[in-house]
Amino acid sequence: MRVSSFFALLDKCNVITLAKMTFRELNDRNYFEVNAIHVEILLPDIVALAIPENKPGAIYHIKLVVQITNNTLEPFTMSFDDTFIPEVVNSDGQTLQGVFVIYEQEPTNQSNISQQQNWRLKLRCLFSRLVNFNRRKYPINVNFWLVQPGSKSASHLNGRLFWQSDLLILKLSTKDFSLDFEYFRPRTYYYFNNLQLGNYQLRFIYLNKFSSSYNESDAIDVTNLPQIASSHSTAAFVNFRLIQPVEPNNSAVKVDGIRFETLMPERVLTLPEKKRGIKTCMQLGIHITNNMLEAVRFSFFATIIPQLVGADGQVHLQGYYGNHIKIRLESDFPLVMPGENFTFFLYSLLYWQKRDQFILRIEAGDGGYCIFTDIKAGVYQIRLTYNNKDAMAEIYDRETRNTKLIEGIWMGIVSTPKVEFRLV
Repeated sequence: MRVSSFFALLDKCNVITLAKMTFRELNDRNYFEVNAIHVEILLPDIVALAIPENKPGAIYHIKLVVQITNNTLEPFTMSFDDTFIPEVVNSDGQTLQGVFVIYEQEPTNQSNISQQQNWRLKLRCLFSRLVNFNRRKYPINVNFWLVQPGSKSASHLNGRLFWQSDLLILKLSTKDFSLDFEYFRPRTYYYFNNLQLGNYQLRFIYLNKFSSSYNESDAIDVTNLPQIASSHSTAAFVNFRLIQPVEPNNSAVKVDGIRFETLMPERVLTLPEKKRGIKTCMQLGIHITNNMLEAVRFSFFATIIPQLVGADGQVHLQGYYGNHIKIRLESDFPLVMPGENFTFFLYSLLYWQKRDQFILRIEAGDGGYCIFTDIKAGVYQIRLTYNNKDAMAEIYDRETRNTKLIEGIWMGIVSTPKVEFRLV
């Protein structure tokens, strides 16, 4: 949605309140406990996001996973109506103001979406109508599920980082819409505007529909927020930083003495013929330089995540597939010495599939691969994210024909700037 100013953008939504959240409870643990319900954000200690270019359509898409653990003796009910209130704190310890926004879903009158996306949208709307019909007929709600004692459940929250009228804005969803069949329910978000380069902290306050009297209208009363934080399950703060891409071509970032760069030597590619078996190879890789004083080990076993964005600014849907999972070898975890660099190329192919559709396939490094569908001629942007949350890995040693443990793997999430290329 492009508008002339940030506040004009909010005018197109239903703005509930400008809520200033003033509470802050730091803890060394990676979760808080309220009534034995644990909440944690699944992120490593280092999370560095390259800010997008200050131009229309330049957006960085964020995926967050919040895990709920039930340590009670009874089943715990969760639903897609559960709410996650985000709190963002800057490096000065100041809590940023958040704008609570409701987006009303629009019907399927979008003429500019692809035929495949249109069918997907119609199918989801059909499921939505079936769900609502079954709710009226049966007292069962498919949007509810039970978390058994000792079990865990993950909620997927999406976010966006983008510019609007020279303001850098972070948009975070308050609900999990990943598998929600009720397509036409309003989407709710918090906006944090005028962000700067630097370090931040993020946490979520979890409000459960069945154990909380909180509802959306309570967001109007700012004084309720400290009470909500103290009486509801709350995740511990996780750190993230916003960093500026580095020269010469703004395709790299530096994090704690390590430089990450997206490599794509050929930026103009010809789509292959519409025949089976004919493929076009695409050179795509990540180049890591170790400028630290000690050697650093990296993981390339399913840790490089591609994100493809079309000319319209929309993220192409990505699917992961795996015919087999290969064994971990030491070569998947190279040790990069001080002053040296390492390049990992992701085997990538463009090919034609039935129904006049092109596919982009990018190997994941673990025997699986990512698939992007509905590829056609045009301008695209691709971003690579190094995402590793494990400091140790068990590998197979070919010499001893046994497994062994390697340690000291660099943990963190680092996104590189987008690289633009063209398909002709």
